[in-house]
Parts: sequence; C-alpha cells; structure tokens
Amino acid sequence: MINKRENFICVIFLFFLLFLSGCGHKAVYNSNNMEFISSQDSMDETDEINFETHQELKLIGVVDTYANANELTALFEDRDSLERMISFNQILNDQFEFYEIYNQPLQSKFYWNMDDSFLKCYDGVPIKNQEIEIDGENCFISTLNSFQLNLNAYNHFFDCIGEGRGFCESDFQYKRNEKVPIILGNDYKSYYSIGDSIKLNYLGKDFEYEIIGFFEQGLNIKIENSEYSMNKYLCVPFFEFDGNVIDDSEKVFWLRCYEEKNLGYIKVDIINDLIEEETIEFYKTKIQKSAEKLMLKYSTLDIIYDISSEIANNNE
Repeated sequence: MINKRENFICVIFLFFLLFLSGCGHKAVYNSNNMEFISSQDSMDETDEINFETHQELKLIGVVDTYANANELTALFEDRDSLERMISFNQILNDQFEFYEIYNQPLQSKFYWNMDDSFLKCYDGVPIKNQEIEIDGENCFISTLNSFQLNLNAYNHFFDCIGEGRGFCESDFQYKRNEKVPIILGNDYKSYYSIGDSIKLNYLGKDFEYEIIGFFEQGLNIKIENSEYSMNKYLCVPFFEFDGNVIDDSEKVFWLRCYEEKNLGYIKVDIINDLIEEETIEFYKTKIQKSAEKLMLKYSTLDIIYDISSEIANNNE
C-alpha cells in the first residue's frame, strides 16, 4: 500500500510531466514561442501604423534560484511550503509595486478547428489536437497562447477593452465551482461572443471560463525588445488562494500557481543618485533576504526592463 508521502511524491512527479509538456514562462523568457509583431506581422501591411502608448514602467523581474525540478519537488514536499509561498507573495505585493505577469498556456481538450495563430508553437509547429486518453475519454489537447495577471498588471497594461468589460477586484478571488472570467483577443470575436463559455485546463486543473470581454483591436504588450499581439491571446486572472486544500493534487496546483505568481515584476523607483547596477543590487538584496527568512530561494534579474502597452492603429 502506498503511504501518503509516496502518493504525494507521485502527484508532484505527474504535475511536473504536465508542466514540461506545456510549460509557461515569464514573458521575457518565452520570446521565441510568443507571437512577435515582427516583419511577418507588419511588413505585409501597406498602411501606416500609428502607436498610442498607454503605460510605460521600468520594472525588474523576480526569479527563483532553484537549480532544477528536483529542488522544486523537494520544496513542494515540505508540509508548510504553500504557506511560505503565499507569505512571500504577500511580501512582494505589500512592500513593492508588484506586477504579476506570466504566460502559462491554457489547454483545450476539444478538437481544435479554429485558426492556428491562436496556438503556441514549438519549432514553428502549432501544438494542437494531441490525442490522449484522460479518465477513459479520448481528448484532443491544444495549447493556447495565454497570459495570467494580477489586478495591478491588468490595470496598468491590459485595460484596453473593445467590447464587454475588463477585470475587477472580485474576479481575482477563487470561487470554487464557479465560472472564471476570461478576456479574449479581438480576433476571437469571429468565433465567440460575450457570455459564451469555454472549458480549458490550467496547470492540470479543469476550469469553465466565461467570456466577459474582448481586447481592443491592435493591443500590443511591449517587454524590452519584444512585442506581443493580444489579438491572438486570451487573458485570465491570477487567483488568490481561498484557504482550502481538499487533496494532494489541489495542493500541487496552488504551489504551481504561486510559483508563477511570484515570478513577477517590481516597479523600480529612482533611489537618490544610484547607478543602474546599484539600484538592481538594492532590490536583489531585499528580495533575497525576504525569501531566505521563509526558507525560499528567490532573487532578481540583473537588468531593468521597460514594459508598456499600446494600441496599433492602421491609417489608410
């Protein structure tokens, strides 16, 4: 008979396999798999494109310093690991102006017959209609380009709604057995309407999403030298933990969720006459010390990023 600890380890291993098959990254790290506004997107257009910038901030990314999946698995096995991860997230949001932005792809289980441009690609090939059996049922797995956000990130960079409504504070509260609000890119309007439902999988957990809005046509998110067209993306809220864990698989879900939530961005304030390297070291030290008190491994990147959103308008 498998004891509880062995069972929990099996659950963690399964989730890491799922994670590797459809893993997401912080936006700055996933540029090769994201949809760039590059020559292919822009040079086909003969119209002049004007950009209206809405928000621009200088941010530094928070990263974990776990060497490999085995170290993360060891963390996940700790009895109080979820409480520590949540506490660290609270520090990030309370002590800094913190923006949770992550692009973990969501997965559909229905046969995909819509435009492939909505899908994540691997080596240029869309990840779609991978037939697998789940609980005795044949499913066709496709991987959709997606962003997860906290309210801060939504308000500053993504609050450009062409139809319907955007996210509000209550949308970020996890409501068990209720539909989750979702905002779709403008190109999805050819397939869906406000109020429609979509069943998708996020971090190994099935959710039913209700479409509350569509982004304005031409919304682009710029992170350093990379630009992401939200016309082809969907966007969901980063949940806040509801305080209840009913089984081991749900604990792993929340651990993975908070691992991604914590890999956000801190707004950089000018500190007297410090040069950029000294400013980075200031934030790095604060993050490392806060993490160490919770027996976690986090630091910051060694670069300050410009992040902004803008609307691209074609003028004929």
